[in-house]
Amino acid sequence: MTGLDLFTVLLFFVFFSSVDASSAELIEKEYSRIIENAVKKYPYISANGAKTVIDPALVKAVIYVESRGRADAKSAAGAYGLTQIMPRTAKLLGCDYETLNVPKNAVECSVKFLAALLTYNKGDLVKSLSGYNGGTYSTETKPTEKSGKLAGKIYENPETKRYVVSVLRMFEFFKKRKIEPKYQ
Repeated sequence: MTGLDLFTVLLFFVFFSSVDASSAELIEKEYSRIIENAVKKYPYISANGAKTVIDPALVKAVIYVESRGRADAKSAAGAYGLTQIMPRTAKLLGCDYETLNVPKNAVECSVKFLAALLTYNKGDLVKSLSGYNGGTYSTETKPTEKSGKLAGKIYENPETKRYVVSVLRMFEFFKKRKIEPKYQ
């Protein structure tokens, strides 16, 4: 499949997939304030060298795809919390893996991770999301496409491809959605 063909498939998936509205609403109402605080605390350095705040809709999209808003979610591989952080990643980021079931801890750890990836990838969202799911090393050494719009941006792994598409889809969804958060 060429880069353009894959890109077309990704766009089709983004616009024509269903969304679990109750999970999206839970994320908006329960975690918006935590997300707003975390993105202000951990900006990334963009390609032009400016400190840039991560769009809160991106963090909501990661939460939706990773856990559907379940704070105690744990994968068979050991990823934990709302944002499914692996033990080694938590350690590298200075996060306490054992407390990632606490939404504030999971969100802050994830935002730190996203900020680091976006800084490393000079703001390239697709490559950063591929690194979040499949690892930066894998994304760098085993990219899915050799030419086209997605060349060198997504790790050659079906799960990572689906992940990137799903997060991008939900990112668009949350950017368009406006729900008043339930602040405590």
